[in-house]
Amino acid sequence: MSDNQNKRKQGLSGAGPAHKKSKGSTAGKWKTPQQKTKMAGRVEMGSSLDVGDEGIWVTYARGMNTRAFKEFSELCDEYGESMYGIPKPSDEHEKAEDEDEELDIEASIEKELAAMKVPRERSTKKGVFRPINAGIECVFFMKTIKPVEPYALVRKMCEDAQKCPDPRERKCKYINRLTPVFNTDKATEKGIERVARQVLAPYFELISESDDSVTAGLSKERTASETTNSAGEPFTYAIRHNIRNHNTFKSEEVIKRIASLVDTKHKVNLSSADKVILVEIFQLFCSISVVDGPQWEELKRYNMNSLYGMIPKQKSGATQGDAEKSSTKKESSEA
Repeated sequence: MSDNQNKRKQGLSGAGPAHKKSKGSTAGKWKTPQQKTKMAGRVEMGSSLDVGDEGIWVTYARGMNTRAFKEFSELCDEYGESMYGIPKPSDEHEKAEDEDEELDIEASIEKELAAMKVPRERSTKKGVFRPINAGIECVFFMKTIKPVEPYALVRKMCEDAQKCPDPRERKCKYINRLTPVFNTDKATEKGIERVARQVLAPYFELISESDDSVTAGLSKERTASETTNSAGEPFTYAIRHNIRNHNTFKSEEVIKRIASLVDTKHKVNLSSADKVILVEIFQLFCSISVVDGPQWEELKRYNMNSLYGMIPKQKSGATQGDAEKSSTKKESSEA
């Protein structure tokens, strides 16, 4: 009896191997094809926004996370190549492999050493499009890096969707609305004012502040044709906003705070504004952009699905009014 008790005590104290073998366990290494597909999509996603980020907010069809991420990433790669001459990731990889084959060992080493000396900021060709998981259903953020211009990219995508001659040739099936982002800051009182002044300064005369250095940088980047209309008259404007996973500021507070920065010479026009100020508040961040009002409305507020969807209705003999009504219903029911 005493021997048996000693053995039990040794086992309890950790002296002996008291672990059971798992039955059929692979330590989580084996996964189904569906799990592998989901994991592949997650690995490519970034984790968070940051101050100064530019990009595009993307809404997509419910339950189509992985397909939407992949579809829009491929679309961005296609337009990145056609608009900015940025090689697609696969093309760039193949080109690099071909170059390496032609180099001897000494030249290959020199190439690697030269690449190590290049600053991180010059990674323009690789990773100019970086999807970020927002952690909420039907929405993600596509971060962009120069030379990509989010506004120009969104306009071109939507214009091509509008001109698509055949709905069977549509380039995306799961993407809905695109919202370009010019700049991002913290969703605080100072942060909202700071990013608003930076983005609005090229388009509107703002209420003066003691320090004008905040708006100086971005104002110089915009051309004169973008900052004033042909007659030199003030712009009318409207503010459209989305607030997601944020409880600090309410809708009315955000609108009043941004509108208070705009000089009274610019009048509010909610039905047919010259310029539309798009405000996106997500968690701790506030993103703002300014788009052309008439074009924004003509391009269905940058809703790719609506732009593609209106083509077959017009071809099948439906009236323009019917097509517009159907498109409006789609937009109002979108998540």
